[in-house]
Amino acid sequence: MTLAETRSLSDLQATLWDVVVIGAGVAGSVAAREAARAGHRVLLVDKRHFPRRKVCGACLNEVALDVLDQIGLREAITSLAGPRLTGFHLRCGSRSIHVPLPGGLAISREILDATLIRAAIAEGVEFLPDVIARIGPDHPTTRVVRLQRKGHESAVHARAIIVASGLDGLSLSESGEWTTRVVASSRVGAGCVIEESSADYAPGTIWMGTGSGGYAGLVRVEDGRLNVAGAFDREYLRRHGSPGVATQCLLEKSGFPVPKQLLTAEWQGTVPLTRTTTPVASRRVFLIGDAAGYVEPFTGEGMAWGLLTARQVTHWVGQAVSQSQWSPEMEIGWKRDYRRLVQTRQRFCRVWTRMLRSQSLTSMAMSAFAAWPWLTRQIIERVNSHREQGKLADECKS
Repeated sequence: MTLAETRSLSDLQATLWDVVVIGAGVAGSVAAREAARAGHRVLLVDKRHFPRRKVCGACLNEVALDVLDQIGLREAITSLAGPRLTGFHLRCGSRSIHVPLPGGLAISREILDATLIRAAIAEGVEFLPDVIARIGPDHPTTRVVRLQRKGHESAVHARAIIVASGLDGLSLSESGEWTTRVVASSRVGAGCVIEESSADYAPGTIWMGTGSGGYAGLVRVEDGRLNVAGAFDREYLRRHGSPGVATQCLLEKSGFPVPKQLLTAEWQGTVPLTRTTTPVASRRVFLIGDAAGYVEPFTGEGMAWGLLTARQVTHWVGQAVSQSQWSPEMEIGWKRDYRRLVQTRQRFCRVWTRMLRSQSLTSMAMSAFAAWPWLTRQIIERVNSHREQGKLADECKS
């Protein structure tokens, strides 16, 4: 069911908004909801219509579920009946390993995003899809956001802006304040969702095949469809001609069955994945989620980082709304919190992403995991445990 706008583009200028959130994905919709719960007047915009498809592994790990629990949304998400994730099965050539996961859910982005947007609207957030947003100039007490839809434009003023627009950064293109650094060797992402009723790829497990040109993960979502998402070297993708053929090659070499509809599915792609945008805060603007930085993920880390930053940024947004002048302390504070919550975890995942680029290193690591199960538990705990993330959140509060 399409999510309709709650306000028209033509009547937005009459309101002085406390907060404008650009991007209605997981991070943006939760940030908008939390800002509204704090008593702010909030506008949430996105360039797409909803529900939408998105290139994503559709996995919420234990960290993500813990954040949703803390903000009162866990029940709404678990009621969507996504399979509970209990295992991660990795294959590289003739080697394979099955790693237990501490928890998580697999939910399609169509239904997850729509559910979170509805939760934001229920808290008083105004929602406007199908608009392109760009950040404009700043004024002494507000900042401009320019909105465009099919030739019609509107400029709104906000005391604070949250950018959760993902990898493309269209919302930042009008200003020279931000710099995006893309890692030269960064892979590109591609994904699809297919009707696959075979007994292959049982629910509750993330299945991943890896090779020299990339990796592909498969997981069953709430309605039994198979979500397929991969990260590929750009040359590998060009050589194979399409994401479907590249994924087929990875699965075959890893010993996985190839889904029948893989080559005929409707695939979506991404820009190069691993990137960093700086600064994460500047003159009433706060970056969260993928808009601030992204590292090739394994089992839902990207959505967990987005939710962590969406929850934590509310404090600094409140500061910007309540104070007439932008203070450097807000910029310094959000940079600090972002670094503590996300960047250390991203560095850890970047190490393992690099390891996956080498089949020999991956095979050696899999042998080590099989010989020392406690090592596997330590790694999973480091990346997925809500207890580890809770310690970081407590640091931010202090």
